[in-house]
Amino acid sequence: MLVRPVAIRRNVGFEVFNVRLLIGLDKLLRAKWRYQGDLSASINDALLAVNLNTVKLVTLQGKKKQTARETQVVILRRLIRNIKRIADARECSINQLVNSGLLAFYSRGRKG
Repeated sequence: MLVRPVAIRRNVGFEVFNVRLLIGLDKLLRAKWRYQGDLSASINDALLAVNLNTVKLVTLQGKKKQTARETQVVILRRLIRNIKRIADARECSINQLVNSGLLAFYSRGRKG
């Protein structure tokens, strides 16, 4: 019996995006969203909620900060273009900008 691959249908305007999250951030996001919903949606919403032009950039590599394996998320195509444009303008990597935005969003949420 031959099994034919089936294309995954996504909403128009969304695209697969690969990112390496800091290990601590990766664990936090996966634990937080394991039983509550979609990891991609939470990352998309968090990145839309912060100003990526001014967010403080985090250091990705060092003795204390290491990145996890690459994670695939499905986020807005316009957000991906915006991330790439801002990372280029700020002369930082896409991963650095995404991690910085997510850390700013989730650390802000925990202070309250």
